[in-house]
Formats: sequence, C-alpha cells, structure tokens
Amino acid sequence: MLRIRLPLVPRALRWGIVLAVASTILYFSVFTPPGSGVIRYGPFGVLAYSTWLHGLAYAGLAATLAYAFQDRPWRDRSVLVVVVILAVGYGAGIELLQSTLDTRTADWGDVLVNAIGAGVAAVGWRILTRRVRFYRAGRLAELELPVQ
Repeated sequence: MLRIRLPLVPRALRWGIVLAVASTILYFSVFTPPGSGVIRYGPFGVLAYSTWLHGLAYAGLAATLAYAFQDRPWRDRSVLVVVVILAVGYGAGIELLQSTLDTRTADWGDVLVNAIGAGVAAVGWRILTRRVRFYRAGRLAELELPVQ
C-alpha cells in the first residue's frame, strides 16, 4: 500500500495555526460576517451560505486541532473525541458570546452545524492518518517529497 509522507512541523507552529483559525472564526463571528447577507445560498442552492461557512469553519478548526495533537501518545479515537469536544465547545462559547451582542444573535442550530463539520473533519482525519506517515520537519530544508 502506498503511504503518503507529510511533514509534522514543530508543535509551536501547529498550535499557532490553531490559534489563527480560532481567531479568524471569532473575528467573523463577532464582527461583520463574510458576505454580509449578499449571498443567500451556498453551493447547490440547498443550504444557507452561513450554514456552509459554519460547517467549513469548524471542520477547519477540527482538522488543525487534529494536526496539532498528531504527536500525542493517545489512541486515535481519544484524540478525535478531544478534537470534536474542543471544536464544538468553542462554537458553543461563541454562540453564547453572540447572545450578549446587540448586532448578533445566537442560533443553537449553528452549534449543531459546527458539530457536524467538526465530526466530518475528525472522521476524515482518521481516514487520512491511516494512509499517511508523518515525519518531523523543523526547517524548510527538511521537507521531503510526499510520495517516494
């Protein structure tokens, strides 16, 4: 079976990426949301644009969290449970914050969409890690070809 090799960058950088994703989600959740009501439906015209954004944002947060936890000695399932709990908890916290703002409203349906996005990303991460071998890369010069 062909295994893809992906770099495992230093822990501080991985957590910096998580912080950047979480900060971006917080910014667009508290201030003017992307699209500002101009776009009403996402791809295929089935779900609202905001639903797609919530799902993708929390899938991205879950994926970056899973990558940040990649070198932990925990079992895969334990990592994925922690990742989903952290992502969904963060989303619920933002909804609570939005409930205190005059310009925003809290919607518990968004928490459900966040959970679905995080769950899909966690399952996708588990499938990916079955096909990938991570290697440590502390510098740009240490990057390798993904397939050899």
